[in-house]
Amino acid sequence: MKSRHSVFGLGAGLLVCALGVSGMARAQEAEGAAPTPAANGEAATGAAPATGEAAAAPEAEATTTAAPEPAPVAPAPPAADTSTSTLSVEVLPGTAYPEQRTRGIQFGSLWLTMHGQQWPYLPALEGKPGLRFGVSGSAWVDTSYARLELRGPNDVPVKRWTNQGRAVLRATPTYNTGDGWFVQAQVEFVANSDQNLPGSQNIGGIDDLYVRVGKWRTFDVTVGRFQGWEVYHYGMGLDLNTLERTGADSRKSSIRAPQIYGVSSYWDRPNSASGNIAAHVYISDFLRLEVLGQIGNLSGFNNRAIRPVAVLDLGIVKAKLGFEWGKQSNIEDNTKEYYTNNGFGGALQLVLNPYVEAGVNGAIGYLDHVNGQGLLDERGSTTTKSVGGFANARVIGPLVVGVGANFTNQENLEVNNRSDDPKGNYGKRSDWNHLQAFGAIQYTFWDRFYIKFVGAYSTFDHTDRINLNPVIFTNKMYGGRLRLMYLF
Repeated sequence: MKSRHSVFGLGAGLLVCALGVSGMARAQEAEGAAPTPAANGEAATGAAPATGEAAAAPEAEATTTAAPEPAPVAPAPPAADTSTSTLSVEVLPGTAYPEQRTRGIQFGSLWLTMHGQQWPYLPALEGKPGLRFGVSGSAWVDTSYARLELRGPNDVPVKRWTNQGRAVLRATPTYNTGDGWFVQAQVEFVANSDQNLPGSQNIGGIDDLYVRVGKWRTFDVTVGRFQGWEVYHYGMGLDLNTLERTGADSRKSSIRAPQIYGVSSYWDRPNSASGNIAAHVYISDFLRLEVLGQIGNLSGFNNRAIRPVAVLDLGIVKAKLGFEWGKQSNIEDNTKEYYTNNGFGGALQLVLNPYVEAGVNGAIGYLDHVNGQGLLDERGSTTTKSVGGFANARVIGPLVVGVGANFTNQENLEVNNRSDDPKGNYGKRSDWNHLQAFGAIQYTFWDRFYIKFVGAYSTFDHTDRINLNPVIFTNKMYGGRLRLMYLF
């Protein structure tokens, strides 16, 4: 069955336009360069041992005796190979977080984003080949409170206190050839403070695990488990793995609040036995391109996807465009079931360093589900549209404040076919509308210890236009969260 939306051409066109115009790391102040690795030992060349000169011929009384033949000279032994591989183990310096163009105001959310640049950036020191071993990471602890006024089926209002923490230890060995070529591996070990997580979720194990090869600031190929380049930026609130990120949603109800779509079906690290393959091209210091592919198996479905993203980064102005398409097919031969996801979106960001950074986002995504009999599941096939914006400003020194809001609308393909519908809903579809807003204040100590408070508000409206006894309700969420975070 063909996709009900032909957005591939539109997504590709957006990327071509971006090319014609010429993507959870942390930046810090540039520290002093790491010590230069010791040079490889020079090979020692041993001289051949002297054999002694032939003795002079003795004087003969009557005849002269010929001097003996000199002993053959032994060849010089081969020089010992004293060269060794050098290793520079270091906490990532500030230079590992590149800033060819201004990323954002210091300590703001855009400043903590790499915008598609190669990082960790660990080129050879002084142009000498060698291995650098970078260590970095983060740890945060959140204490949060949320009041959810839930009015949907099987729901009751709740008050919820949560204390959660997460730490990441990142190891990045990088080998440089000395002429810009490199091979790099990265693994991020994760620990969660919630120790009641089911083991099958594997939430407390690994974030990144990849191998990358290429040439610095030119191109690279990355294979493994990692995030794609970001298109839709949330700002200083709605952090991943937090209550405000999910908004006025209920875990019990069958009617769920739609989540923000930001060209994000294949953005995050894939779980199960699926992985990413991405090519990155750095056309100039301000134009970057990622083409990410995903392949493997997700919960019994064979998965393949593609997600190209272009970033035009002029420092003061940044534009990001992305498109994605993917298909998940049931691995069993006796079923015709499959899902397709496709969508596109973009972002425009402004940085007036060191005072203000802001941006707007928009994206639309389509999910189609075909059941085991090969028929379109209209109720399970959706269109999701998200728009949003954020603004961060420096008050004084390391004190930064931020605000943001996002609105998401979702509808499925199920249409009211009753021409005599008493509520006049003939030909209409049901609506899911989710508004999420926040305000944040943050202070940073010693360039690496962050204290941030986020206040959040969400409202979710569901309008049923299908059933004779429609389910119509509104959920609300009020919340506050205090985060202590250390980056190194």
